Amino acid sequence: MAYTLKFNRTLKIVELVFSGRLTAQESREATSKAIALGKEYGDADALVDAMEVELDVSIIDLLDLPERLYVEEEMNRRIRVAVVSPRLPKKQGDVRFYETSLLSKINRNPWLLF
Repeated sequence: MAYTLKFNRTLKIVELVFSGRLTAQESREATSKAIALGKEYGDADALVDAMEVELDVSIIDLLDLPERLYVEEEMNRRIRVAVVSPRLPKKQGDVRFYETSLLSKINRNPWLLF
């Protein structure tokens, strides 16, 4: 397992920490579990720490999270998610692409914020 997941009672957020090699299946599993944990605590905001991750995930798999999984899991669209990018610049590209694609999607479809 390339991730740990917990609810931080002090900050009232879901903390998802990725480390090592992360596959598409693990990414979907971790995201699904994080959404479920957040729901247990009233749609808690989330912190995703990707500082030590090595993504073995395609761009399509990254885009599939908001397009399909967030919808299937009925994730509250008002949840705030902070993503901490990998330390090494060469590993930051996929995370930045994911963030940019979400911003672009929101700009085209503002209803995603609600």
